[in-house]
Amino acid sequence: MATATKDRKVDSTLEREWGRLRRSQIIGLVRASNAPGHSPLSVELLRAVVEAGEIRASDLASALFVTKTSISRYVNEMLREGLLVQRRDPSDGRAALLSVSLEGRRELEEREARRSAWLRDLCRGWPKGDVATLTTLLQRLNDGVSRRLNDSAPR
Repeated sequence: MATATKDRKVDSTLEREWGRLRRSQIIGLVRASNAPGHSPLSVELLRAVVEAGEIRASDLASALFVTKTSISRYVNEMLREGLLVQRRDPSDGRAALLSVSLEGRRELEEREARRSAWLRDLCRGWPKGDVATLTTLLQRLNDGVSRRLNDSAPR
């Protein structure tokens, strides 16, 4: 019985802290740390394309768990800005493959450097072990979210 009470307290504390994080407007703070006109999703989009090497927009939408309409809007904007380039998919002439341009790679590095500086500032004064633990736990949380989204994705 003591274990059940302890588990409920942990769940309650987790829920409360999750709510505090969401209410803290962390995404707004991340946006404020970005260059004007650049959203956190655009950083994730560039990173995903770099990691893929080349990728179709529809596969990119699936990887980032956003709609094809949203990804199309971002991709078109980033093509206009010269951050992405596209070429016909040799295996399917109707489709295009996206890759990151040299300008896009430079932009990603700059955005990641700004975000890293912001996160370092946010964690200033923390013991290094705590930052490492937070990183590990965030990876586990993100992996769990990805598994959940993949399990519930239409097939």
